[in-house]
Amino acid sequence: MGNGLAARPAWDLDITSGWFVLGMTVVTVGAVVATVLTWQRRRLKRTRRIVTLIFTQLMVTLTILTAINSQMYFYSTISDVLTIADGPPAPKVHVPHVKAPDLATTAALPARPGAPAWMPPGGKVDTRHGVLVSTSVKGAKSGHHLPANVYLPAAYFDPARAAERFPVIQLQSGYPGTPSTWIRRMRIEKILAGLMESGKIPASIAVLPEQNPVDGRDSECVDAVGGARAATYLGEDVPSAVEANFRTAERPARWGIMGYSTGGFCAANLAINYPDRFGAAASLSGYYKAITDMTTGDLYKGNEEVRRANSPIVTIDRPRARPLRMYLFAARGEGPAVKDMRHFAARFRAPNEVTTVVAPSGGHNFHTWALGIPEALAWLGREISPPPAVAG
Repeated sequence: MGNGLAARPAWDLDITSGWFVLGMTVVTVGAVVATVLTWQRRRLKRTRRIVTLIFTQLMVTLTILTAINSQMYFYSTISDVLTIADGPPAPKVHVPHVKAPDLATTAALPARPGAPAWMPPGGKVDTRHGVLVSTSVKGAKSGHHLPANVYLPAAYFDPARAAERFPVIQLQSGYPGTPSTWIRRMRIEKILAGLMESGKIPASIAVLPEQNPVDGRDSECVDAVGGARAATYLGEDVPSAVEANFRTAERPARWGIMGYSTGGFCAANLAINYPDRFGAAASLSGYYKAITDMTTGDLYKGNEEVRRANSPIVTIDRPRARPLRMYLFAARGEGPAVKDMRHFAARFRAPNEVTTVVAPSGGHNFHTWALGIPEALAWLGREISPPPAVAG
């Protein structure tokens, strides 16, 4: 299966390798020694001191960043660093932004044919490429009230399709990240519009919910022991609010969920734990075992049973009424991510299905994810497409 990423050039250097870090360290030490040995030389004394000090400080900074990168796999090669500024590919279309009232999970907004009641009437909003709605979701079960964005496709506003119900894609972000990260860094609304207009995915509603109820804390999209109920909010409240306020297709067959990095873990975990909500999931550079670190705090309070219940590599064996389809993506430059992905994929048993894609280059960064998103969405779109009409 193709992945939209170019193969690694032969001249490229692996900047995550121990040899590269060692080489940077040697050059840095050499710069320090050269600075000390030449410090008192009279010829061009001031200029030489300034140049050697700047070069030494630059090498120290680069060496520290290289050492961090070798542990985190943000960038895998020199070309990965050089191309990061290119930005993700996105169609050059205009998707207007509008605001909507809070979305409650218990009562639907009134609607007129073809458009929600809060849309400005009289053609004031160009809906040819869809509309991005800024709103928030009041969670009846979790008690959380958090911001969200909802992308409504152009077809949603077509009077000829006023009775149609649309598939739903829920998008989870990494950490640190918010719903706006999908928009600012990856221009997801334009990617969605382009894929729908080219027929690569069906006209679908996309919801981008905030997933961290506590500021400055990574919720991991789980219900913390004695803490935030992020899983309840994302797995029950958000889908219920979207279902109550928009014309959505039946779930879980036509509902999917996708995320990158931490959001990839969220997508896999929520799809397994909420089988009545999501029938398909896509994880880009995700992980499959529940973690805690300085960004999450003590989510599980030592409760190993809850931790295991939030580890997809454990819970994938859990019986479910409908088969789960999952798409897993990782880049070769992400270190152990590919191995972890394949380990998780090996746990799938029929009737559950898994598709794995390994990008030949790229690191744990937005550029890699943005290039992998169109194919992941195309796969997800096929999984949540309406069944073909039966002739006769």
